[in-house]
Amino acid sequence: MNIGYEMLYLSRADIEEINLPMAEIMDLLENAYIEKHGGRLDMPPKLGISPAPEAFAHAMPCWLPSMHAAGLKWVGGTPANKPRGLPFLGGLCILNDPESCMPVCVMDCSWITAKRTGAKSGVCARRFARSDSRVLGILGCGGQGYSNLEAMSIALPALEKVLVYNTSPEPAERLASSQSERLGIPVRAVRSPREVVEESDVLVSAGWISLSASRTIEAEWLRPGATLVPVDLDCMYTPGAMASCDKYFTDDLAVYDHFRSMGFFSTVPDRPQELCRALAGRIPGRENDGERIIILNNGLALDDVSTARRIFELALAAGRGTMLPL
Repeated sequence: MNIGYEMLYLSRADIEEINLPMAEIMDLLENAYIEKHGGRLDMPPKLGISPAPEAFAHAMPCWLPSMHAAGLKWVGGTPANKPRGLPFLGGLCILNDPESCMPVCVMDCSWITAKRTGAKSGVCARRFARSDSRVLGILGCGGQGYSNLEAMSIALPALEKVLVYNTSPEPAERLASSQSERLGIPVRAVRSPREVVEESDVLVSAGWISLSASRTIEAEWLRPGATLVPVDLDCMYTPGAMASCDKYFTDDLAVYDHFRSMGFFSTVPDRPQELCRALAGRIPGRENDGERIIILNNGLALDDVSTARRIFELALAAGRGTMLPL
């Protein structure tokens, strides 16, 4: 490749064809968070604009020397996309050559965002869930429902059953019917969020990210020892449910503080601890089977850039994508 004069373009179809395995993404992210704990990266806070109410566009740069990964995700989203027939999120990942700093690859970020979010949930479950966790619950059956289910099926070796719920029942039914046979685990769509929450050893919530979202999950529904992995900030948790947790973690305190200044996480009673410290073994994760642990992940540039770098490497090896002149 003539770095600095041309770059590789990867469409979503190219990325789907490469199909970086979920288990590999999980390992990439766990290693990246251990690097984060050691301070072996450069990752400034998200820089964003809000062109319309509850709409955002974020720039998320990161440099991970151990992975030779330098790049940025430029991603935007709004709940107003649904009636337009558009996905909530969309954007690009751009990778740079660390030596020349010239762009070497631009790729769709939709697949990466979905998979890395599920992968990080899987890493959290692998680290914090009880070893005998048998029931997974998923609230919200869009793309994150699928990717989180895929990751949890890897992270939870004792998994026996999955319960899913969506405000419109059809997506839940589609997820259940398509994934039961593929995973070899019963996946059942149910008619109320309470049915999901009360049985779940591990609970993923993947609803709309909005300050006006309906807070659904009640404290009395949560099982002792549950591991809670919202990928929609705190949007589904009532104040009582949030206060009923015993430990709080987040992927990055600066990003957490940013979202809190916007009005999210207003009912979190204790300042969370950083996920990377637990993954690096510097602080305890789960200490007993009765603890309710919630991981308030926000999504970080290191998730995207580490995943995008590996996809880029595989694309070069396989000769996939289109070279574009700069």
